[in-house]
Order: sequence, then structure tokens, then C-alpha cells
Amino acid sequence: MSGLAAALLYPGITAIFAYLLVAIWLERKLAAKVQWRYGPLYVSRWLGGLLQGLADALKLIFSELVVPSYTNKALFTALPLVVFLADALPVMFIPGAPDLVIYRSHYGLAYVLVILLLATPAIVAMAWVEADKFTYIGALREILMEAAYEVPLALSLFAMIILYGPDPVQAVEAQSIPGILANPLAFFAFFVSAAMATSRFPFEIPDADTEIVFGPYTEYGSTLLLASFGANYVALYSFSLLGALLFLGGWAPFGGLLGAAVMLAKAMLLTIVWLILRAIYPRLRIDQALRLGWGSLLAISAASVAVSVVWRLWLG
Repeated sequence: MSGLAAALLYPGITAIFAYLLVAIWLERKLAAKVQWRYGPLYVSRWLGGLLQGLADALKLIFSELVVPSYTNKALFTALPLVVFLADALPVMFIPGAPDLVIYRSHYGLAYVLVILLLATPAIVAMAWVEADKFTYIGALREILMEAAYEVPLALSLFAMIILYGPDPVQAVEAQSIPGILANPLAFFAFFVSAAMATSRFPFEIPDADTEIVFGPYTEYGSTLLLASFGANYVALYSFSLLGALLFLGGWAPFGGLLGAAVMLAKAMLLTIVWLILRAIYPRLRIDQALRLGWGSLLAISAASVAVSVVWRLWLG
């Protein structure tokens, strides 16, 4: 029953779509507050505009779906769903509480990393199918960005696996102090890599609308745009849960529903920090992002592995 509850409620389907609604609203509101604006207001004014995202989604769903005549229609239609699934599937292995996990695996953290890295090839395939010069530029930037964050992300997670093991539940139980304190270098590398992976500012480079229209998503509309671009927020949900589990102590020291609420609160705290970057930093140039990824971020993530090795040797 706990597996079914995890799949249908939290951290599964219901929580994913609730997170999409709240995260999009929060991003708009946080940016508006920083910039002295109101943000979403007119749809569900009594809720502060919370349902504006739902209204936007309904508008897209009922918009005409245009499939270019020159493209492979089957791939054009299927690839946005593949991107969405690739960003959502890590939730299968991330527990929301000790007994609230869709699929318990001893190597769950390794599976999460592999699945998260599958989204970028699918986005590149989307751009290739669209056969548009702007989508090609976006795809090239996506490939370059993945090359810049993939290794630091993998190293930061490997550093935490060295400390706590590959089992997500055991990783929480092994944290006598939160992972962010045990290995702050790994947290920094993870945080920046996740921002790059989810196109958070200042790394919204592959789909920069002022430069290349909308990058890999240029030719998409209606439900396919909703699925493909919404996948960025689904990926942010997966990264938020993963960060809360590895670096903020997960549900500890509680279990059951209270533990699940604690885990979700920590994940939302990480989400808020990632979202507010939109109002703080301007978009980097691609060369600046690559220099960061292949330079200091790679060095920091490698140093985080060394820190974890020292911890393991010291702890025996």
C-alpha cells in the first residue's frame, strides 16, 4: 500500500502536478517581489493568483496543435513525452519518507543519476526533428551545457554515495549531521549543476527567448509545449527531493506523515532558492557557462570526492 500511495500521492503523480502549479506561481511571485511588481493576480485573486498557472495550462491544452509537414510526426509527438518521463522517473527511487517509496532499490541513487541525464539527449532529438535553425542552435547549446554539468553533477553525487552508500533510505539514516555540513563542496557542485541541468537562471542558455526564440521548443505548441517545457520544473522537483535527501537530512528525525511533510518542506526550500535566481542573475553567455562548468565547478566537485574519502578514512 505504501508503494501505491507513493506512486499516486507523494512523491508521485499528485505531488508532481501540485508542485508544477506551486513552483510556477512561486517563480512569478518571487521575481515580481524583487522587481517591485505584483506578479500573477487576476486568476484566483483571493489566492494571490495561485491558479494562474492552471489557467495558462488550460489555454495551451485547448490551443491548436500544429505539427510541421516536413517533420516525422510520430517522433515530433512522442519526444516531449519522453523528456517529461525522463525528468519524472527519478521520483520512483526517491523516498518521501522511510516507507513511502515507489520502488526501493539498494542502488537507487545510481539509477536516479542515470535517468536524470537521459533528458538532454531527448531534448536534442526534439530539436533535430523540428529541423529549424533556432532549434539547432538550442540543441547545440544543450549539448554543450550537458558536457559542462554532467561530470560535476556525477562527482557530487558520487561524493555523497561514498559517505552514505547508494541506498536512498540508508543515506538519510546515515546522516548524523546533514550532508550540507559534512561536505559543503558537494552541495555547492550539486546546486550549481542542478541549476544548469534545469535551465535555471543564469543558465537559461539553450532556450533563451531573446536570442533564439525558444531554442529546442520553438516549433512546439499546445499540449506538447506544456509537456516538454514543463519537464524543466519536473526535473527541478526531482533535484529538490534529491537535494533534500542527501544534503538536508531528508525526513529525519521523523517518520510517517510528519517525516514526509518535513522532507517536502526541505525540498521546497531548495526550490525557492533555485527559483529566486531568476530575479537576481542575468543570463550568462555560453562561453562563461562552459568556463564555469569545466573550470571551477569541476575542480570543486573533484575536491568534494576527496573530502568524502577523507571522511570515510577518518570514520574507519
